[in-house]
Amino acid sequence: MFKHDLKIVLTLAQKNFILYIKKGSVLIFGLLFPFFMLISWILGRSISPDQIIIGIISMTSFFTATAVSPVILPIETREKSLERLFAAPVSLMQILLGIILASALYSFGISSIITLIFLLIYRILALSFISVLAIYLGIFLMALLGSLIGLLISAKPSDQTSDIMVIINLIKFPLLFLGGVFIPLSNLSTYGSILNLVSPLTYLTELLRGVVNKSSIIPPGFNILILCIWIALLSIINYYIHKRTMPKRFSEVSNSKNMMKKVKLK
Repeated sequence: MFKHDLKIVLTLAQKNFILYIKKGSVLIFGLLFPFFMLISWILGRSISPDQIIIGIISMTSFFTATAVSPVILPIETREKSLERLFAAPVSLMQILLGIILASALYSFGISSIITLIFLLIYRILALSFISVLAIYLGIFLMALLGSLIGLLISAKPSDQTSDIMVIINLIKFPLLFLGGVFIPLSNLSTYGSILNLVSPLTYLTELLRGVVNKSSIIPPGFNILILCIWIALLSIINYYIHKRTMPKRFSEVSNSKNMMKKVKLK
């Protein structure tokens, strides 16, 4: 049974990955936007290589992780693909896992390549194997976490990606500016530091600072733990919210009731 469920999730993830990484919103908000944001941040400023590495890894991971998962359900709602999936039958959990996996792989793949390039340019020889492993663990956790954030926003039963992208951007930018990317926690007041702890991105940037230049005020192990707690919490919230909003995605009420009877809510 587990192998069958895993095969379905992997098939859905492959389909999502192939179909949606070429979408305009994914390319713009996942790659182009963070690139130009980084350029505007770096040019004309005296920023240390360590800070550049931390900023690039953090922003790339966060933006790419929240680029794919928000657009899949609106598009599939508009194209009536969900009805076919539920009639297959495919469970709600399998659909959500397929979206999360595709989004996380997209984010982890791009972030890993960019991270490797900048580590090779700057200080790959100065970091131990454990440090590099911790960096990639942080990227992987942020890929999952960002995918879950995007999926949660897409719970709104809309068939327009523009509606979802407006909401996700209204959430992403406050989380980014509170995430310790531009101003480290050590440079903030007590109240500012407490406010920054609201953003899950803070724990990635603190993890990176602890690994790259030992300037973190939060231990790396605690950062990893908090990221895992965020992932577990958002996974539960996503499932129950999508369980309630999924019937609204179908065009006819009677059809939605029939479809949801076929969904294996397990």
